[in-house]
Amino acid sequence: MSDQHLHIISFDIPYPANYGGVIDVYNRIRLLSDAGVKIHLHCFEYGRSHSEELRAMCFSVNYYKRDTSVHNLFRRTPYIVCSRHSKELIDNLLQDDYPILIEGLHCCDVLNDSRLTQRNTIVRIHNIEHEYYQLLAKQERNTLKSLYLRSEARKLRNYEKILAKAKHLITVNQKENDYLNTKFGNATLIPSFHEFDEICSQQGTGSYILYHANLSVPENSSAAKWLTNNIFSHTDYSVKIAGLNPPKNLKKLISKYKNIQLIENPSENDMRVLVQNAHIIIMYTHQPTGLKLKLLHSLFSGRFCLANSNMVAGTGLEQVCQIADTPEEFRSKLSELCTKTFSNYEIERRNMLINNLYSNYMNRDRLMKIVES
Repeated sequence: MSDQHLHIISFDIPYPANYGGVIDVYNRIRLLSDAGVKIHLHCFEYGRSHSEELRAMCFSVNYYKRDTSVHNLFRRTPYIVCSRHSKELIDNLLQDDYPILIEGLHCCDVLNDSRLTQRNTIVRIHNIEHEYYQLLAKQERNTLKSLYLRSEARKLRNYEKILAKAKHLITVNQKENDYLNTKFGNATLIPSFHEFDEICSQQGTGSYILYHANLSVPENSSAAKWLTNNIFSHTDYSVKIAGLNPPKNLKKLISKYKNIQLIENPSENDMRVLVQNAHIIIMYTHQPTGLKLKLLHSLFSGRFCLANSNMVAGTGLEQVCQIADTPEEFRSKLSELCTKTFSNYEIERRNMLINNLYSNYMNRDRLMKIVES
């Protein structure tokens, strides 16, 4: 593999790997680099710092300013796409004939350039974006934001046909793989890459319930509010809610309850410790889209995982999670799990299932076959 070069176009700077999408991107780069692949990384930047960590792993790293000006909101092309248009990026891609891995529909503007038609272009699908934006719009209470999200969803649905120009699509879950194969016939399921090479969950008991997420994302803060109102405020058990940049209304809600502690902006190491020491990790989402990386993180290093059906949809991971959907089901499962000890049997069950579906090394090898095709 040492002679293999690969362009990767990322929607954001993928380090630090501290939220869903960039966790997948960063760990894919890490694993490919470890295998000797010479990666030419192209990052759109809009707030995150340039990274020496990425420079050390990649053959080259290029940065492009994302155009976040207001006029892009009124174009026919989705905002997440036209704000990532770059002539400089195209010029750099044309310097050679290496394969191109495009991270998300966000970066698919390059597929419109006829000079790249003969290249091996691969698109990593993180979500069915128009479905994701529709669900975000339903949750959004701000009228202007909701209008933007609905408009973006319509544009994304129409723009999705650009995926026919890619040679390959790689998806994160079975549901989305089936959807894209029905439309385009060129999708392969390769689940998200992550930081874990083996199950490192600890036997025994923890002393708290944990919910962890990037709380600046409305979907996640909404989930935290739902859990607080319907589950956490109905138990005397100690609860920790941890994540990036929680909004003020969530902080205010949590402050009402003595048994709930908010941990703002934990470091990567602090988050690892929080996950490992929890007794139960609760995962809840309104949206059955993509693959939630926090689910993999929790299963590889945490104890009991209690999730709703949307969280595990299309992942095959329901066998190693406790499933609840209604407040009553969540409360009942919590009461049951609080009295149990996490055993070696549970760890072995995870090993059998997860290392088949979610082995980084197996999935890297499958990706390399597509890159080299």
